[in-house]
Amino acid sequence: MTDRTRLHWVPATAARCWLSLFAGVVLLGSSIWMLSTGDERLPVFSVVAAVAAALLVIIAVVGLVSPRLRGR
Repeated sequence: MTDRTRLHWVPATAARCWLSLFAGVVLLGSSIWMLSTGDERLPVFSVVAAVAAALLVIIAVVGLVSPRLRGR
């Protein structure tokens, strides 16, 4: 396997993928909860956190589904 087939931003092991998936789900749930409370403040940070959490979940799922793409 060459270094070209590995994605360096995907966690290197399955355990790290599971940890990233758990963290992403918790952060996404927290961001959605913060957005749904109807706070008067500008929710820019909550939206950014929700997008980052969704990307973290996607990256973790990619690492779990396709082990050869895991980075080092």
